[in-house]
Amino acid sequence: MIVRVEIEKGFEGDIDQHPEEQVSYLEKGSLEFEVGGEKKIISKGESQYVPSNEEHRVKVLEDCVIIDVFTPIRKDLLKQG
Repeated sequence: MIVRVEIEKGFEGDIDQHPEEQVSYLEKGSLEFEVGGEKKIISKGESQYVPSNEEHRVKVLEDCVIIDVFTPIRKDLLKQG
């Protein structure tokens, strides 16, 4: 499942956790990604892997466009759409 998300500077996400594996590719901007308690700043062209059931969150440092890839499909996101 591929999801394209646009998020404005200043957004701070709540801690998230789900059974699906996730890879986030940053198409635009920069953000701080916290995965399993470790923080990492990623910028345009970089990516972050989130293992299954690992707690994670983001803090947006610049307006971002994120391409998230989930496996298997996140059925909870389908219900939002």
